[in-house]
Amino acid sequence: MDVSWIEHLGESLCQTRKEAEQYLAAELKRAVPPGWSVERIDGPRLSWKIARNAIPSGEWPIQEYDIQVSAGLDVIIFTHGNKDVGPLQLDHVLQNALVIDASALREFGMTACIKRLLTDCRPNEWGYT
Repeated sequence: MDVSWIEHLGESLCQTRKEAEQYLAAELKRAVPPGWSVERIDGPRLSWKIARNAIPSGEWPIQEYDIQVSAGLDVIIFTHGNKDVGPLQLDHVLQNALVIDASALREFGMTACIKRLLTDCRPNEWGYT
């Protein structure tokens, strides 16, 4: 088993923010399965959301996973299982997340990460308050 990717832990996903944005947009488009959509979130960080196209009856209407890239472009964060119910507390800002180093993402692939996220983790639910 070739583990040379481990030698690149902590390195940036790409040389520039623009290259990282293009790379991740293409990877997310390929990785997101039918029934879900991916959309870039405007803001200072590279961020996307993966949202359900059709919410099952009786479930909260705003369900999504969020993906953010660290400022150094070396870590990708997948948030899941977070809610905005009630007044702002530590539980709201200390979010549940899966985190992967950029070199590990390149090794295992975005499709595997998204599959794991959608299979094992509940989506974030927003809009309660």
